[in-house]
Amino acid sequence: MGGEVANDMELPLSWAASGQSILKLNIRHLWLCGVWQLPGSWMFEAYGALGLALGVWNAIEGSLAIYYSWGDMEETTLVLTSTVYIGCNTIKMAFSRRNRRQYYALARRVQTLVSLQSESCFADPALAGIQKDSQRLALRLTLGILLFMFAQCFVWFPTPLVAHPGERRLPLVQHAWDNNTNYYALSYASQCVIGAWTSQLGYSVDLLFMAVMILVAAQLRILSLRIASLKTEDCEENLEDGERRMNGMPADTCDKMYENLCLCIETHQKILRFIKHLQNTMSSVVVTQFCCCVLVACVALFQATYSTDFSAVLMCASFLPVPSSHVFLYCWAAHNVTEQAEVVVFSAYSCSWVEASGRFKRALRILISRAQKPLVLTAGHIYPINREAFVSLVNASYSYYALLGQMNRRSNQIIRS
Repeated sequence: MGGEVANDMELPLSWAASGQSILKLNIRHLWLCGVWQLPGSWMFEAYGALGLALGVWNAIEGSLAIYYSWGDMEETTLVLTSTVYIGCNTIKMAFSRRNRRQYYALARRVQTLVSLQSESCFADPALAGIQKDSQRLALRLTLGILLFMFAQCFVWFPTPLVAHPGERRLPLVQHAWDNNTNYYALSYASQCVIGAWTSQLGYSVDLLFMAVMILVAAQLRILSLRIASLKTEDCEENLEDGERRMNGMPADTCDKMYENLCLCIETHQKILRFIKHLQNTMSSVVVTQFCCCVLVACVALFQATYSTDFSAVLMCASFLPVPSSHVFLYCWAAHNVTEQAEVVVFSAYSCSWVEASGRFKRALRILISRAQKPLVLTAGHIYPINREAFVSLVNASYSYYALLGQMNRRSNQIIRS
């Protein structure tokens, strides 16, 4: 039975089902990028395969350009900026298509997770506000960042035509082997298409996981408030038989506070199981993204600092927020999940446990013991994803940039001497 339920969770969503999902915008944007079936057909598979083929072609094109420009650090780093970034997004596309069943299950499970505490949210406007605010934040960040990345196309793609009119320059990778003479229009169009396609795809995958983590953090916050609001029920002492009673019934059979705590513990366990599934689903993507962004930020900063071509400086300066924002999205959202998980412990201490029954205190100790275990999302089950990780990756990127700058100065000194 459990296997059948798991298989049902991994089935593709229909178009109508995606419209009712809390991740509607993320799912349909991934569908537009050729990753998420709704439900799908051979035409959709061909469409996705075309995206992968264009990504592979760009990697080949970039490798050839690096070979022909080797020794020219400015040209090499400019090619690396686009080639590594597009290559990273192509790898993410391959991972997403391979693990699409996990993505389907993730969408269904997050919907179930949000509905777990819907009754409490319905009864308390403050809790309902937290849930609505998290959904609104996820939607606005997704839409805003996708539009920001789309705006980059108007910087990168027309710049060669404006800055170098008549020189037949390409937007991403120059064909040094034929001086951009063969199939210039086709090459220009293909680079624009693959650049726009993969940049939207790369952000779309990251924003899906960011949205899920925002929703999970909100559920942990709601759970903390529910636990902190647990109060001792009105009790009365039966003086004739000395039996502690609650609302006219024995406390052992009518302990509403204990029942509410049990519901909170059950919700906490389901959230932890969901986070484990989220960890397994996004682990390979996060590792790829972190490695890529360190290198891309390094070479883009080098171009923005040392390049003598104003158009290259403009493109790289406008591109610099992109790799850092990829990393920041994960680190910020995952850190919020960790923080809200820690709040559960303090909320348990804040409830009215002193006057509660013995079984309530025993159950509360179990909750506290479990909640005290740090809940840290990791990349590849090794590298923690939090704000400290973001600072560490930025420092690593700057260190590589400083190394490139030192190598560039030495090479210039050798040429002058």
